[in-house]
Amino acid sequence: MMACAAWGCLPVWATAQEQEIRIGGTGAALGALKLLAQAYAATQHGVRISVLPSVGSGGGIKALLGGALQIAVSSRELTPAEVTAGAAAVEYACTPFVFATASTNPVSSVTTQQLVDAYSGNKSTWADGAKLRLVLRPSSDSDTLALKAMSSVMRDAMLAAEQRKGHVVAGTDQEAVSSIASIPGALGTSTLSLILSEGVGVKALALDGVAPTVEAMVSGAYPLRRRLFVVTGPATTPQAPVFVAFLRTPAGTEILHKTGHWVP
Repeated sequence: MMACAAWGCLPVWATAQEQEIRIGGTGAALGALKLLAQAYAATQHGVRISVLPSVGSGGGIKALLGGALQIAVSSRELTPAEVTAGAAAVEYACTPFVFATASTNPVSSVTTQQLVDAYSGNKSTWADGAKLRLVLRPSSDSDTLALKAMSSVMRDAMLAAEQRKGHVVAGTDQEAVSSIASIPGALGTSTLSLILSEGVGVKALALDGVAPTVEAMVSGAYPLRRRLFVVTGPATTPQAPVFVAFLRTPAGTEILHKTGHWVP
């Protein structure tokens, strides 16, 4: 028996042959999805979930529509063209979008003005005099677009940063946190969910005195968030919606809450 809406009941089914569900997309979601996949696999026989390395939201959706994935995860809404091609998205959680530095950096907070100064090039050191090194994302990446959307001043600062040479430009979320953790004095962007679920050597910074907790995000005290979507398409197998439904079970939501998500 297998007919299940995205957030419907979680049916019980069995199969004589192992079924694989391939998931990929935005790196912000993958660490928690691996934990969710492990928990789900422990309750289901004949199902194997493969969470693939990050290919970004757009890459995941493209792979889904091409039949290479059964589920894509995205940190943006679908484009009209993706909907026309048969993709369907459901928002399953959101998490604080954060500014991050290495765990060894004594800095614990930044202000909006300090960020503007850093990205515009007006400030190139931390408060203790240590060299500040930006880790950027590609100009079309959702992190870059989110920074530019903060304000017109921040947009101009980002445009200036993109014009300067010498910055590390990380192609994926995992590459970004790896660079932030390993480059002395690095500053970049990430999500609370990735930091908590993957145990990377970076920390999220408070912004204008407000720590980027889930509670502060939900209350509006912390202003930045990353929305996360599961995306299905024409090649999605009947087993995949069962896993999607698992995200809203008590076991699934407990994992999401522990890894820095708010479940709408």
